[in-house]
Amino acid sequence: MKRVILDTNIYGVIVLDKNRQSVRYSIEKEKKAVIYNLPLIRKELRDTPKSMRVEGENLRNYLLRIYDEFTKNHELKFANAAEGLADTYFKIYKELGGYASKAEIIKDFTIVAYASLNSLDIVASNDNKTMLSEKARKSYKIVNQVKKISLPRFLNYEDFKKDIK
Repeated sequence: MKRVILDTNIYGVIVLDKNRQSVRYSIEKEKKAVIYNLPLIRKELRDTPKSMRVEGENLRNYLLRIYDEFTKNHELKFANAAEGLADTYFKIYKELGGYASKAEIIKDFTIVAYASLNSLDIVASNDNKTMLSEKARKSYKIVNQVKKISLPRFLNYEDFKKDIK
């Protein structure tokens, strides 16, 4: 069983995926992955406009329902350490010439910090501009090597689906 955190954007992709039931089945019934709860992801999902609908259903409610079903009883630890680690990622990112502001990227770095500190196997994200950018990945690698923390694998949604099949 793989230990996973899904970036906020992945929940939206799941909702639009015509084969989403097979993904849900792999996670909920076959237990091929344990998806972890991170309040900042749930908060981002709650920021979805209430007026948006998909297939006749309120998108915000649908995203939150999937999130809650997937992450039920799976909490991550090390809040203070994760914030410190995320700040260190940002410092190295800037030294490497990263262009995103702290406000734009700190949530992504925090997600990776939680995943690293909790020894998760996978971070699934389709965010190639910030979280999965070359400079961001280099910063994770440098910091985690120095701190002797394992780095999770980064998979986009399609590769994540293949990985849990």
